[in-house]
Amino acid sequence: MNAPTTVTRPWHLALLGGAGLLAAALWWGVWQWQFQQSLEVARQHAQNRLSLYSTTLEGALARFAYLPRLLASQPRLRAAVDAPSGATLERANRYLERVAADAGAEAIFLLDRQGHTVASSNHATVDSFIGHHYGFRPYFQDALHRGEGEFFAIGSTTERAGYFISTPVISAADGQALGVVAIKVALESLQASWRRAGETVLLSDANGVVILSSRPGWRYRTLAPIGPAAMDEIRQQRQFLERPLERLGEVLADGSLVIGSGSVSERYLDLSRAQRRLGWTMHYLVPMRPLYQDARNAFLAAAGATLVLVLLGLWLRERQKRHRLRDREARIVREANEHLESRVIERTRALQEAQEELVQAGKLASLGTMAAGIAHELNQPLSGIRTYAANGARLMARGRHDAAEGNFARIQSLCDRQDALIRQLRLFARRGGSREPIDLEERLAFVLELLDERLRRQGVEVALDRDASPCPPVLGDTLRIEQLLTNLLRNALDALATVERPRLAIALVPGEESLTLRIADNGPGIDEAILSRLFDPFFTTKAVGDGLGLGLFICFGIVQDLEGRITATNLERGGACFEVTLPLAATPTSLAGDARDAD
Repeated sequence: MNAPTTVTRPWHLALLGGAGLLAAALWWGVWQWQFQQSLEVARQHAQNRLSLYSTTLEGALARFAYLPRLLASQPRLRAAVDAPSGATLERANRYLERVAADAGAEAIFLLDRQGHTVASSNHATVDSFIGHHYGFRPYFQDALHRGEGEFFAIGSTTERAGYFISTPVISAADGQALGVVAIKVALESLQASWRRAGETVLLSDANGVVILSSRPGWRYRTLAPIGPAAMDEIRQQRQFLERPLERLGEVLADGSLVIGSGSVSERYLDLSRAQRRLGWTMHYLVPMRPLYQDARNAFLAAAGATLVLVLLGLWLRERQKRHRLRDREARIVREANEHLESRVIERTRALQEAQEELVQAGKLASLGTMAAGIAHELNQPLSGIRTYAANGARLMARGRHDAAEGNFARIQSLCDRQDALIRQLRLFARRGGSREPIDLEERLAFVLELLDERLRRQGVEVALDRDASPCPPVLGDTLRIEQLLTNLLRNALDALATVERPRLAIALVPGEESLTLRIADNGPGIDEAILSRLFDPFFTTKAVGDGLGLGLFICFGIVQDLEGRITATNLERGGACFEVTLPLAATPTSLAGDARDAD
């Protein structure tokens, strides 16, 4: 009995060793394949985001490129540096202040040939640039000697960073430079958008100093050592004031970046793209840990599958042995298998029945939600019909048949709108109907007339603020605009139900490409804790039975479908304010949107 064991054991061990090596090689191959797949996906995503962020950065800077030359040609600015006086400088200050506000620049300032600021858009603030010397800044020197300049630095007066672009002011008489006009552009909004996106994005200058980052703590730190000559130039130009410019992390041989130290360090894949300006580079950092986790999970899945196969093989081998046992043992095994199969069938049947019950419950829940929404939307026109019917009956009783016919005509109009609403609900799965120019002021007057009885019953004072000229039409459709206005006004009236002297302030503010509607009340306001959930479906602060929580959700959906925006805020003096901005019918953006809808 011992002889066979001695002969076969080395063969078994060799077979097991070979199988182990094969499994290890397979697992390593799976790990590498998954890591490379995750790495490639991360690279593609990073390149797409770099393209987007680079385009956004270039667009934010390019919109100001024309402005310095345009300002430098203005006679009032030439006069301020050629023949400075109290009157010329005051005119230049007011002009720069107005241009900066219209252009969205942080500051626009005028310097003489020595680099002293003589006029500035922030002349009336405590951080005024007037009187400060900026002759050491490269944007001043480059503008005098090269015709234009640009630079990024922390402001020595405000200590706020910005992008500076400049051009010389040329004398009309002899063509000599009289001074320099410079524009400071704040870029904090870009890094704020990166931070909101939850991504790790950096912008570094030619020396490797991080000037913008989605993580504020990483700004003004370096990605690589700075040479002594470059550091002296930075100090002379006071580009980053007294910032220490410490290293952000270490670059490994494979190009990855390690930030932090010890247990709090994080390794990133650094994907970058050179920018057009000032030798800047955009970096998109991909955390390596999720990539390794994906590879680890694939490795564990492969190991688990291998283990299952091994166990399956052992089970088959054990089964073959059992076939050689006595008939009684084989019968016991078959009975056990049959019992197990019956349990599996029973459990499968029970699971199928439970699944059918869940599907049915889901259908009933969806039906209930749709019914609630339909009831909510039909309740408003029905309230108007009830009001006009009651008024019509009273007018008929008084013999005022002409006025009663007007009420009945309005009832017919509301019925038509209900019919349109029902047709819209039948097309619930499709986008909204075609849009057309809508007179928002006219629709507002109609809805206020619809709610007139409730306004008088609650004693609400309505103040309408609008321009003397007619408001331009917005792009939308009549039914949804009226739904939007009705829901917002009814919501405001609900908030004023317990106010002693209720007041409703409505304002229409036209803009260049949009029209803004503000509805403010002097009610109790909105709890700050629920502002973020205010437009969620079925969220309401009213008592049970007083509201379904669909009104503001429907308003949000209508505004989104009309390519507008809606916000809710609390007023400092008390009460709440809802602001709706809709695109004008004649703007290029709106026309492009209609073309997309037509497609």
